[in-house]
Amino acid sequence: MSRIGILAGPYPVDDQLGGIGLRLWEIAQVLGDAGHEVTISAPRASGFTHPGITVVADRAQEVAASSDALITTDLPDTAVLLTAYERGTLLVAENAPPIEHLHFESLAGPDADALYRDTVARWRLQLLLADHLLVRSEAERASTLGALVAAGRMSALHHRAGADLAGLVSLMPIGYNRHSLHAADGAAVREEGACELLWNGGVWDYCHPAPVLHALAADRTNGFTLRLLYAPPPGRLEPLLAQAAELGVEDRLLLPDAPVAHRARDGWVKAARAVVITGGRTAENMTCHRLRLRDSALYRLPVVVDGYGATGDVVAALGIGPVIDPDHPQALAAALRRAVTDSPDRERYLDALDRARSPRRGRFAMERHLNPLLALLESGRRAPDRTDRHHQDTIHTLLTQHPGLREQAPAVI
Repeated sequence: MSRIGILAGPYPVDDQLGGIGLRLWEIAQVLGDAGHEVTISAPRASGFTHPGITVVADRAQEVAASSDALITTDLPDTAVLLTAYERGTLLVAENAPPIEHLHFESLAGPDADALYRDTVARWRLQLLLADHLLVRSEAERASTLGALVAAGRMSALHHRAGADLAGLVSLMPIGYNRHSLHAADGAAVREEGACELLWNGGVWDYCHPAPVLHALAADRTNGFTLRLLYAPPPGRLEPLLAQAAELGVEDRLLLPDAPVAHRARDGWVKAARAVVITGGRTAENMTCHRLRLRDSALYRLPVVVDGYGATGDVVAALGIGPVIDPDHPQALAAALRRAVTDSPDRERYLDALDRARSPRRGRFAMERHLNPLLALLESGRRAPDRTDRHHQDTIHTLLTQHPGLREQAPAVI
């Protein structure tokens, strides 16, 4: 048994969790099931309980100091990361290149360039310090390997340890664990949540439901409704409502009356017929697997997605829904019909989902994909370049160029 700390950063691990917070909680459950003692440092206290897991509020340094291994998000507090590294703690980091951050409003001001340079420097430090990196997609693994070369981290030491470099980087796809699968399968449908189409994520510049509104306007015969599981902030909601009114589909856009708690989420999602995700032609979408893909398999719902990158690639490979160009409303409307209405197409999607959601062999089975991490934690083996002089010099150079890395990062999320 090991003492494992997880730094959740700004993501809560309570009944309002979602996205990264949910992913970290489910990883923690698998680690707890394996007999490890897990402590999660989150922004606030939590009533969530699971054998072997404790959630504490804002005690990152304390958690790092008392852990044999530390798991972090893709942009952890580098001050804590450095402390743990200097103590010899085994470091595991979720890794995603800071591309999406360029969409954030916090990076739109006059200090945007300096703030982004700081963000990239903190990511580079994570690449250099981590003993192991977890990635969410094959595209992200490829980009991470290239980044490791560019950062000066790749070496013959890693290649000799294994030509597949699995000791340094492993694929932990978007998914869920057996606890979530059991809860979802047993949850009652929220009848008041009935809808044909569910938008189960947020509203970002690179992932937005506006194309779905145009598709609804292009196909008035079916009268499909689109439900947003989470309301976007006012600055994004108002233009969306105005667009729905302009297209004459405002009565087919359903919004939540109140925030949906995590424990109520299963029933709301199961009330839909399909999940729809439409993104833009952005670099972020080329590499990432969108977190809402999880819901498609977990709740056995076909997913309609654009073909602009890694998310569309995996949906097409698994056959769990139609992949289309959302810039063509008629084509998108036809794809929505195939996913929603009873037809041979929908049956094929559902059969493919049954294969993809297998708790032992499926693409989304978290326990299956965490085996390399569990083996690493059992061995306690640090990266082979921990004591390499050239590697240490590379870290020292980065810290000299960016002394602020020893301090807490400015909030960009």
